[in-house]
Amino acid sequence: MRSALESVAAYGSVSYGVLPPARLRAVLLGEVPSAAERVQIHQALTETAPYRLATLARELCVSIADLEQRAAQLFGRIVEEKTPGTRPSG
Repeated sequence: MRSALESVAAYGSVSYGVLPPARLRAVLLGEVPSAAERVQIHQALTETAPYRLATLARELCVSIADLEQRAAQLFGRIVEEKTPGTRPSG
């Protein structure tokens, strides 16, 4: 079974090239992403169900609030609430 980190990284690797889990971890914990990584991470976070984001936060040893704050720093807004298993519109 995949970890949440591996699953989220896989979402970020769908359209824009490979996003290694270790790099996703580093950026979510504060490293500065490249422009390409920023797009990958945005895709990864917005296409992941909220319960998996909560699991990811636990794996990173941060709160979900901290993960949302990091997303806001990276993308200018908090990761959107959505029904688990659905993709955001727009």
